[in-house]
Amino acid sequence: MSYLQDNAEMLRRRMASQLSEELAFFHDHQHEWVAGHHGEFVVIGKQTFGGFYKTYPEALRAGTRMFGLIKPFLIEEIRANAN
Repeated sequence: MSYLQDNAEMLRRRMASQLSEELAFFHDHQHEWVAGHHGEFVVIGKQTFGGFYKTYPEALRAGTRMFGLIKPFLIEEIRANAN
């Protein structure tokens, strides 16, 4: 791997570990959300449900308003076939 690939992989692993609670919450609840919010984006931060948004940019704006630019937060698209 190149230096850039190594750093990207390290960043991906760090972010995944920081967002493990949020990912678990998403996976626990996505089946409940599909009927009313399929194709929308959900924002989840540390122990905080940030709401549903029609577009990714809307979700990103809401997430940065709620959590700032330093605290990690998750944006996931709600899909019926998501794992």
